Amino acid sequence: MPDPRIKEILQQLESHNRHEAWTAFLREYGPLILQVVRNFERNPDDTADCFQVICEGLVANRFRRLRKFRLDGSASFSTWLRAVVRNLCLDWQRRKFGRVRVFRSVSRLPLFDQEVFRCAYQQGLSNEECQHELNQKFPEVTSEGIKASLDRIEAALSVRQRSLLIARLNESKNGKSVVLDTELQLARVSDPRPDPESQAITHEQERVLARALSSIPVQDQLLIRMRFEEDLTLEQCARLLALGNAQKADRRIKEILERLRHQLS
Repeated sequence: MPDPRIKEILQQLESHNRHEAWTAFLREYGPLILQVVRNFERNPDDTADCFQVICEGLVANRFRRLRKFRLDGSASFSTWLRAVVRNLCLDWQRRKFGRVRVFRSVSRLPLFDQEVFRCAYQQGLSNEECQHELNQKFPEVTSEGIKASLDRIEAALSVRQRSLLIARLNESKNGKSVVLDTELQLARVSDPRPDPESQAITHEQERVLARALSSIPVQDQLLIRMRFEEDLTLEQCARLLALGNAQKADRRIKEILERLRHQLS
């Protein structure tokens, strides 16, 4: 039996409704793609990057890969898509093998922000030291400009990426701890071992939350999973779900969370 709506989606991919078709495709098959990716990448950061690369591969050349599917073929679209995604996962692993991976979110930022990232996050320099370091290359650099750049970098990085960078900086060559100015802005949450009663309460809260999540539209579920389970940045979420920009993705997430709070209350 053919997968629901795939004929309509494939037809729309060849029309002027490509944007709507891609959104519908992610709503229907985004969870399937994530499931396949998790079989190849256990690290959440790698999972997020691999998922994005796969989506870019499916979009490339006006959805050339997706348009290769034949409705009159012997395989269902879900089975066919799993095979395509597995091949893209293998390509992803071949490309990254043996290489030092650079955060994609940082590589897409303007050159000035990349240089601020190098000084602040890789070298652990203070804002003042960053300004002095960048003065020759960017004569007009100011303290306010660096602070604005750090805000943009902070928005682009995922929680896991920030934690990883801080961990790396705290491992100095001589065992001396290096502390970022921006680290002071990050919340530190203690994680004591819970007692049995607390565990029971937590499990019940998780069950209630899972039921609430299952009641919202699939695309909203996918957005929440991308942001909080896969740890994608707002920019990545906006791009993959065709939400326009990071600000719109952030507003959408806040609307979903507010709706969930109201439902749970």
